[in-house]
Amino acid sequence: MSKAQKIERTSKGLAAALFDEFDDLVSGKSTPQQAKAKVGLANTICGISRLEMDYARFVSSPRTKELPGLEALPMGDEK
Repeated sequence: MSKAQKIERTSKGLAAALFDEFDDLVSGKSTPQQAKAKVGLANTICGISRLEMDYARFVSSPRTKELPGLEALPMGDEK
């Protein structure tokens, strides 16, 4: 994956970026250290998303499914 390419900040975008990194690693365009760093970042992003989903589940009203105070599930800042 080229450095200029912007990653779509969704689960599908994250998966595509990781598969691109895998392809780069296999073809020799990346190093194991770079791949490990990117996987570590992806795991952290997934962990944060999991925490936000757990929060939403625990604070939602069982009858109305309202999510008070949670408005930040999309990850990243689109710049």
